[in-house]
Amino acid sequence: MYSEPLHKSLKRQFAITFALIVREMTTRYGNKIGGYMWAVLDPVLTIAILTTVFSAVAHVPPLGRSFALFFATGYAAFYMYRSTSDQVSSAVEANRALLNYPVVMPYDTIISRVILQIITLFVVNMLLFGSLYFMVPFEKIDLAPIFFASIIAITLGAGVGAANIVWFHLSSTYQQVWGIINRPAFIVSGVFFIPETVPQPFQSILLWNPLVHVIGIFRTGFYPTYRAEFVNLPYVLGLSIFSLAFGMFLVWLFDAKLREPK
Repeated sequence: MYSEPLHKSLKRQFAITFALIVREMTTRYGNKIGGYMWAVLDPVLTIAILTTVFSAVAHVPPLGRSFALFFATGYAAFYMYRSTSDQVSSAVEANRALLNYPVVMPYDTIISRVILQIITLFVVNMLLFGSLYFMVPFEKIDLAPIFFASIIAITLGAGVGAANIVWFHLSSTYQQVWGIINRPAFIVSGVFFIPETVPQPFQSILLWNPLVHVIGIFRTGFYPTYRAEFVNLPYVLGLSIFSLAFGMFLVWLFDAKLREPK
């Protein structure tokens, strides 16, 4: 039986992924640079508006002296998870026509969207925190926890999104229920507060949410004196890796089913 050489297989995989990324950019952002710029500016403006609103209510943040920086560090980490999850969960459905070609696999659409999402999120965060730096000078930035938390958030989002590709395809009811259940995540993930201020037993319950740990790690990169001792690295890292492996396994298992229309 003929086996394709590894270098040819990798070359073909790269070509497929690159073609899908180009297609994603043209379909999501259009053929003009303005479309991509708006995709970048949209979350930045959202954070700016929400920061203005909530800073008017809460003048003293739980950390530091700037509510704008405190809120931005929480929302940016949360947005990396949520936007990745949303984009990945619709990857197969948005590229369904291409799945008629046997050479294109469902996970190819996931990989292309994750790569494009990483590039977009990098630009978003550079623009967001670059702008904040001129308004609220940071004491000191530690890039290691910032990048580490970003990787975990994107991995977790990709895993949840990959699993939801299958669940959404199998059940439209689940898709609606997921949308309802997922809405409070913004409130209970530590965007507006730090877990240390939450009394027991609610704090222990809150820490089951992996996003609380992700945001805690992310914030330690901006606040040198903040320790975030509640963070459970084995838990959040293991869960993110498991979610990605499980999600990709489901996509592989239901490959034939995902190629069928809903």
